[in-house]
Amino acid sequence: MSFIVKNSQLSNESLNSLNTLIEQDINATAAFKLIRIIKFISSIVEDKIKAEKFIFDKWSQKDENGQQLKAKDENGIDIPDTVLLSDIDAFSKEMSDLLNVENEVPFDKVNFNDLELKSIKIKDLIKIEFLFEDFEN
Repeated sequence: MSFIVKNSQLSNESLNSLNTLIEQDINATAAFKLIRIIKFISSIVEDKIKAEKFIFDKWSQKDENGQQLKAKDENGIDIPDTVLLSDIDAFSKEMSDLLNVENEVPFDKVNFNDLELKSIKIKDLIKIEFLFEDFEN
């Protein structure tokens, strides 16, 4: 059996949470299932990040040297970690479409109780709850 996960649920943070989980003392069978899922999801995350960069680059305004233009404050000073977008609506639509893509993961979800965890941080669990059959709506 397989399950569906949206791109919006997948990020480097969710992979980090999965890796944190793998480092815990968990049931060996559950660990094996998780490792297979992580390998599959990792390639999806890599492709998603490449697509995000492509969309970002496509809609970023550039100077004559091809460098991305930064947004400026009211004094004309560059605002760090910003860029100017040539079409915010088109950028937003493409990013939204990308985040709404559904991916089929060809493995069964994991039963959370099978992990036999003594503890886990909620912040990690929230990022990966899509992996567990116990958390289905």
